[in-house]
Amino acid sequence: MGKGYSMSPVTTYTSRKGVVPCGDSDLYTFLTDMRNFRSVVPENIITDWQATEDSCSFRVENTGKVTVELNDALPHSMVSYAAEMMLTGRVMVRVMIEYENGARSGIWLKADVNMNPIVRMLVGDSAQRYLDAVIGAIENFKGYEKIRGCNQPL
Repeated sequence: MGKGYSMSPVTTYTSRKGVVPCGDSDLYTFLTDMRNFRSVVPENIITDWQATEDSCSFRVENTGKVTVELNDALPHSMVSYAAEMMLTGRVMVRVMIEYENGARSGIWLKADVNMNPIVRMLVGDSAQRYLDAVIGAIENFKGYEKIRGCNQPL
């Protein structure tokens, strides 16, 4: 078992697949720099934002402090993060990227959460609905013009 994992069984949730107007290379480059996440998260949701290239932390009302670290990255196809939250403990989230064409990418999320059977029953399908809602927000994000060209040197 890795650092921070409990003995509870791991439950994996997978979102629906979405499509975004951004090439896989630019999307990958954007997702592997945690400082970029501030431009994605709505202003009124988080406070106490701090970030480096490979980690960030912030506070969410009714949730507490959240710490996220870049965990692993496979160029142009997958970026994984390890998040630590008071409510759920350690959560592993993988962003899967699929090449569609130079200007579009498929994207979906996989989240691995350690939950005892009682918590899993209480969560029900709300985790799945939440991931699907996140994909909807990703598809409707209005900042893709800022992401295009991310993989170009300055």
